[in-house]
Amino acid sequence: ALTQEKPERFFDRTFLTSSLRELGGGVIRRLSGINVETSAIYNLTTQFGGGKTHALTLLYHLAKSGPSASGWKGVQSLLDQAGVQSVPAAATAVFVGTEFDSLTGRGGNDGTPLRRTPWGDIAFQLGGEEGFAIVAKHDVEGIAPSTEVIRKFLPKGKPALILMDELLNYLNRERNRKAGLGGQLYSFVQNLSEEARAQGRVVLAVSLPSVVDEMTPEDEADFQRFEKLLDRLGKAMIMSAESETSEIIRRR
Repeated sequence: ALTQEKPERFFDRTFLTSSLRELGGGVIRRLSGINVETSAIYNLTTQFGGGKTHALTLLYHLAKSGPSASGWKGVQSLLDQAGVQSVPAAATAVFVGTEFDSLTGRGGNDGTPLRRTPWGDIAFQLGGEEGFAIVAKHDVEGIAPSTEVIRKFLPKGKPALILMDELLNYLNRERNRKAGLGGQLYSFVQNLSEEARAQGRVVLAVSLPSVVDEMTPEDEADFQRFEKLLDRLGKAMIMSAESETSEIIRRR
């Protein structure tokens, strides 16, 4: 769902709240190789509705389209915020926990390698079969790659944007099936965050749910761990401030 909409239409219908401008501008800056007044890691939470997925979709379309995004509605204000002339084209990878299933995996019967882990799928999206080959053994064994291995599958000489949504849904389903997977996913996000911070033009944006009412105790423990990690290594962003809510709904 993050990737299927026509980008021009998406931007036509999007009201750029101050938080979306800050996020979009910051990510464009970082992907352009400017490391001040930006972050390599963004932790997105939301106060209502689909603000997180909307924000991730915005980042996806920008990075995927690169310079051709400049003419879309509102993008000039993001470039002004970033202080750059055009949007850099970046390698992009998207992991959506509600859609990824480790039992069936991705690929395997369509000419692409079978990927059973978030790191296998992200490495494949960023670097194709060569990228996947770097973590093929980690994928089979369900072991998170180290920062050194992650460095090898990140694209050379090109910015990279990695988006992760619905991590807790994925963890909740996988927790009972495979002991230790939650710890491996945590290690992967930690190592990916550390490596993104060490690189000049890599951004990782992760969305965590802000509603803690319907969580099991295990969900809540996972949520606290991930939130603590992401807040320590990156920048917390609350999408859609209340005062701007009515304008967003009106435009949908």
